Amino acid sequence: MKKDERPLWQKVLIPLGIAILTVLAVSLLTGAFTDPEKSVRMKKLSDAFLSAGALFFAIGVLSWVASKGFFDLAGYATFHVLGFFIPRFENSDRGKAKDLYEYKKMKDQKGRYWLPHVTLIGAGFIVISILFAFLYHAY
Repeated sequence: MKKDERPLWQKVLIPLGIAILTVLAVSLLTGAFTDPEKSVRMKKLSDAFLSAGALFFAIGVLSWVASKGFFDLAGYATFHVLGFFIPRFENSDRGKAKDLYEYKKMKDQKGRYWLPHVTLIGAGFIVISILFAFLYHAY
């Protein structure tokens, strides 16, 4: 994975826009804006924000785990197994590594990074979901 050289505001706005679209899609699918009762609306909005928040928080945490090299063995095995059936995988940069140590070294040279902004967006949406849950219980 090549290091992302975009400015921070672009790195934040794109996942934030996708998260907002996810909230809108879940809200429309559950009918959060058409329900006449305020408490039910708050519950459905809480669910919508929780679904987007959990998704983005999980993506951020998985990117952190991957940046520590936890999935290197799985990637190495996948490329070598697929290399038996599809020659393109064997001829790729990752497929040329002779053993797991070389594969990890090659990955470290390319640079490992994670997506802290995606994790924070997910955590923020989970907090908003909790606020809507409090509003649900207040009505």
